[in-house]
Amino acid sequence: MSQALSSGESITVTAARTHRWWRVPRARLLVNGAEHPETRLVSFSTDRTRYARSDTAQVSLAVDRSALAKLSRPYWFDPASPTGGSALADIEVALEMRDEAVSGAQWEQVFAGIVDAVNWGPDQTTLDIECRDYLAKLLDLRVQDAWMNKTGAELITTMVKAAGLTANVSFPAGMTGQFWQIEHKRTSGSSHHRFQTAYDLARHIADIAGCDLYADGKTIVCAPYPVPGSADAPTTHHIHYSDPGPLNSASGGPIAVGGTGLRLRRNFQVAKGVVVHAVSWDSRQRIKAQCFFSALGKSQTAADSNGTLYTLRLPPNMPQADVEARAQDYYQKIVAHDRTVTIEIPGRIGLAPRHFGVIAGTNSTFDVSDSAPYTIDAVQTQYSLDQMFTQNLTMRSREASDGSNTDGDDDD
Repeated sequence: MSQALSSGESITVTAARTHRWWRVPRARLLVNGAEHPETRLVSFSTDRTRYARSDTAQVSLAVDRSALAKLSRPYWFDPASPTGGSALADIEVALEMRDEAVSGAQWEQVFAGIVDAVNWGPDQTTLDIECRDYLAKLLDLRVQDAWMNKTGAELITTMVKAAGLTANVSFPAGMTGQFWQIEHKRTSGSSHHRFQTAYDLARHIADIAGCDLYADGKTIVCAPYPVPGSADAPTTHHIHYSDPGPLNSASGGPIAVGGTGLRLRRNFQVAKGVVVHAVSWDSRQRIKAQCFFSALGKSQTAADSNGTLYTLRLPPNMPQADVEARAQDYYQKIVAHDRTVTIEIPGRIGLAPRHFGVIAGTNSTFDVSDSAPYTIDAVQTQYSLDQMFTQNLTMRSREASDGSNTDGDDDD
């Protein structure tokens, strides 16, 4: 730009016409493995957790009427009704993201699952879909068989394969199916036992083994909880916080934090101490198998403690080792609610539940290090074309729990 001055001099200003963005998040939706230009992605939100449920996604699409008119029916979101009593085929979807500000960035999958429902507005050219991840296949699979002499790993693998998925099961083998001894009987007809779905039974086995159970794409993973610092430990994400002091201080300045709405919650009822008493009656030996689990570890007798006592009544004829495992599992679920950290941050494509989180600089007991981080229990993601890409995190201090809420999560 040039501007002539009255004296005959001129000033020339040169500037770039394009913005230099720090990042450019982009997303796309794949339906049955392919993009569909007639339904363009506008926005999506996902709710991914370590809790005992499927991850979910809500996706909003814009319908291109011109492109849709060129296609033959049925459309992918309006399949024809099956004939001959056959079941409607699954509509498989995957959400992928990449940062186009990074040279050579590849698409990274952030959600994969099946469509549960569609909401099409033809006059508004909108399409909204509701999805669950592939753990839904176990939730929808009813248990109708009895198994003889299978280990827990073999039983989970059998159910996962029956659901049409791939199993990645890795935990110490232990007999779980129906045994010759009556006290080891676990399953029978679908109307005669408490495991109504394959997920109920798989979750029960995973709890006893001290394992996590979740979907990684079309693979169902059942494995021990990750340990910080181990070779296969997941990513550790750092939340930076700095408070130099009030503005009128010599070294003062504004608070700097890598997000908004940071909340540090402490449950003093849990902090005062927790004791879990798990008990199962052995009808054959006419004795009870029991365990008291607290911060002191496991014990056959109640420890001297002022903590709150939680009683867990287990099904009859459970082996002592299983009773102790369940007591420890429930103890860890409860004490995980001692400290909870929530914050909204600019979105990170690779961030997911079961990763670790570290916050430091608050000058409080909530500060942790990489050697003893929080576990990211829940990640709620929001994305839209107007460059909004944010995530709400829930982090808890735990060592080996599956993150399930104690409310409504008792499968016994």
